[in-house]
Amino acid sequence: MSKLAKMKARLTPISHAIQAQVGDAFNMDALAQLFVKIEEQNEITPQLAQVLDYAKFIPVTNVNAVYGGGEILSRKKGVGIGEDYAGTGDIPLAEVEYDTVSLPVKVGVIGYQYSVVELATAQQMNLTLEADKVQAANLAAEKHMSNVAWYGYTKANASGQLEKVNGFLNQTGVTIVTGQHDWSTATIEEVLSDFNNSLADSSDLFDGDSSIEPDTYLMASAQYTHLSTRVVPDSGGKTFLKYIEENNIFSTQGKPLAIRGSGRGNGKGTASADRSIIYRRDPSCIQFKGNSVEFLTAQPKGLDVLVPGHYKYQGVWLKRVDSLRYLDHA
Repeated sequence: MSKLAKMKARLTPISHAIQAQVGDAFNMDALAQLFVKIEEQNEITPQLAQVLDYAKFIPVTNVNAVYGGGEILSRKKGVGIGEDYAGTGDIPLAEVEYDTVSLPVKVGVIGYQYSVVELATAQQMNLTLEADKVQAANLAAEKHMSNVAWYGYTKANASGQLEKVNGFLNQTGVTIVTGQHDWSTATIEEVLSDFNNSLADSSDLFDGDSSIEPDTYLMASAQYTHLSTRVVPDSGGKTFLKYIEENNIFSTQGKPLAIRGSGRGNGKGTASADRSIIYRRDPSCIQFKGNSVEFLTAQPKGLDVLVPGHYKYQGVWLKRVDSLRYLDHA
């Protein structure tokens, strides 16, 4: 079915109200084209780009399950390592640690509306309606998705039971490294020590497994600012950030590590510490599962025409719990 045919079907419930205003000049195709045009004019405004920042850091995939469905995920992390056999003694055991997370399908709702008079005037005078209201609806939905992606939520459902969805900054079961030095005053050696400590045991645990080894260091912007503005003594003007980029244990081994800053982690760690995220930006390790807004059949609402919309989401799916860790700064 074409876009125009789908839109005509969606507008059927309000066609009589519009026709009453327009009279014999009423044209259903023209009305449908009017709505198709405003829903297609969904430009990436600066505000929308800002709330879509999670998509720059987390791979985004669509939700294919229906509302009420979802997945119960058993995440695994292998532990243990073999050792030389001395002829006697215990044999080391390999284990797989599991934890279980729930990823139910949730539904968000948003809508936009125009007055019957606005629509009638636009059709009579062959005017294009401003798409601001549709853009505002998409922006509102993405603000919701952004909050879910970064922070998750905990709230009571209709039965009074608490539902929890974890975000990028509060995943369960991951390693949390505690920084030992205040980066606003620490020496470059102390900062490098904290930075390497947030990577060191992860590198040991991964033991060359590039499929889960971190490739992105998303630093709380308050800490990123310290590193990007402080200058290493006797370095000819080299910033702490540049020094860290060149001398951390990943770069010295030729392993890629993109260091970025984000204000999302400021104050989000333990005891309100700034929290940085060290992870592998790969959909086999982490995904955000969410869909764009789908607008539904228009509904008369007094002298207005309401166009409701909905979108499905499941939140952040950390598929490999050992591919992500946090540094909570001193």
